[in-house]
Amino acid sequence: MNPKYALIAACMMYVEGYYSIKSIAYRNNNPGNIELSSGQMRKFDTKLDGFEFLVGDIAANRGKTLMEFITKYAPPNENETNVYIQVVSALSGVQPTDIL
Repeated sequence: MNPKYALIAACMMYVEGYYSIKSIAYRNNNPGNIELSSGQMRKFDTKLDGFEFLVGDIAANRGKTLMEFITKYAPPNENETNVYIQVVSALSGVQPTDIL
């Protein structure tokens, strides 16, 4: 597992509210609040499965900047994307214009 991607995933988990045991992300073992094509939140069997899926999603976007990835992942019509980018960048030390 790529340590940089794992760090970004852990920071995204914070933004997604995963660290609250009352959150949907926590209950579904879905630290990235990843949705199915139907719009429902995906459920993972274990927390590790959910984390590995999120890290894999980041890895699948290698070559994009952090800003491009998060904008795609958390689009502005559904999220406060600029805040999301700023928080993940500040927590991870990965600049918005850094390539994944």
